[in-house]
Amino acid sequence: MNPEQIARRYYQLFNARRLDEAAAMVDGQAIYHYLPTRQRFVGREGFHALIGLWLNAFENAQLEILSALALNDHSVQIEFLGKGTHTGDLVLGESLRLPATGRTTELRFRNLLEIHNGIIIGVELDFDVEDLKRRLLG
Repeated sequence: MNPEQIARRYYQLFNARRLDEAAAMVDGQAIYHYLPTRQRFVGREGFHALIGLWLNAFENAQLEILSALALNDHSVQIEFLGKGTHTGDLVLGESLRLPATGRTTELRFRNLLEIHNGIIIGVELDFDVEDLKRRLLG
């Protein structure tokens, strides 16, 4: 599979809540950089921790890929829309803490995945924190 196909499969597995299979696509030393909150997660444990934070806040979350752009043989940029109902507290580091609002919302994300030999070795995720706050807090 090429990087775009791998990325698409990764998101499909998330939407199906086949999280162990998605984690198996991640290198044990992969680095996840969360640009807006300056957090860093490492490897499969980091993947599960990160996914746990979002699913705690949006248990029905679904991701819709809007675009996929191969940047080279090892990198793909994914623009996706996250959709869900804010049923639990969202806590991303010290900079983002949003108590459950019960609101259904969607938010655009940009993910840059670095993939070598079919395994994700790096992820850089970006989203607009202020837009998220406006959508959830009004």
